[in-house]
Amino acid sequence: MRGGEEMILDILKGVSVVQMALIFCGGFVVATAAAIILSRPYARRWIHGQRNANDMIGFSLQSFAALYGILLALLAVEAYQDFAAARDTVSKKALTMATLYHDIAGFPQPLRTALQQNLHDYATEAIQTHWPADPFAKAPDGPSPRLRAMLRRLLDFQPSTKSEELVHGEAFRQVNLLIEQRRYLLSSEENGIPAALWSVMALGAFLYMLFMCLFDMERHVHLLLGCLTALFLGAAVFLIAALDNPFRGGVTVDSAPIRAMRDNILKVGE
Repeated sequence: MRGGEEMILDILKGVSVVQMALIFCGGFVVATAAAIILSRPYARRWIHGQRNANDMIGFSLQSFAALYGILLALLAVEAYQDFAAARDTVSKKALTMATLYHDIAGFPQPLRTALQQNLHDYATEAIQTHWPADPFAKAPDGPSPRLRAMLRRLLDFQPSTKSEELVHGEAFRQVNLLIEQRRYLLSSEENGIPAALWSVMALGAFLYMLFMCLFDMERHVHLLLGCLTALFLGAAVFLIAALDNPFRGGVTVDSAPIRAMRDNILKVGE
């Protein structure tokens, strides 16, 4: 049975960027403000009973913030690098389709038209696979039917000239490259930040709120400082969550390169 963290991450696949920002930033601010208001009487009685302990709490919070900040920074960099890699792979995939389309022009009819149709259909399949209408739809596990059909047609074809032999070998290479790119994009949808790291981030956010609740100062100052830092902390966690899945929820990779290639370049019968 999946853990609670994984279920929450699945739910985030169906929300927009604005909704996700409100969830994290607003949630952190509201939770921190509520915790400060509810804990003030107890903190004064248990911690600041004989003398004010703000200096010691501030020193501890500084040490904690440094370690937690490093963790958030590393995760943000990792999430952005994965997002950028997926975005580059989508662009390369569109270029591979264009290259394969021009290679297919070297085959005789009717094989040429059949391969062009397979490639055009695969572009549509790729859009539906990586950018599904249902954000909760499970990513396919098996191979692409269109790419398999192209491979079968290429295997059945016997080149009769040197030029056809060169085109045949290059087409095989491009189809195999499309298969590799497809597997990479599918894996990037599943291989986000592990649930264990999300648990550590949640623990760190809880400890931050705990530290903020321990201070003894005027109510409005306490709320203002707590909510401002909670807003920035929520924004940092939002950034990581938004970039964690490059195709569903939050900030997503644009499908425009493949759509443009399908609609403007991959013509059948030309």
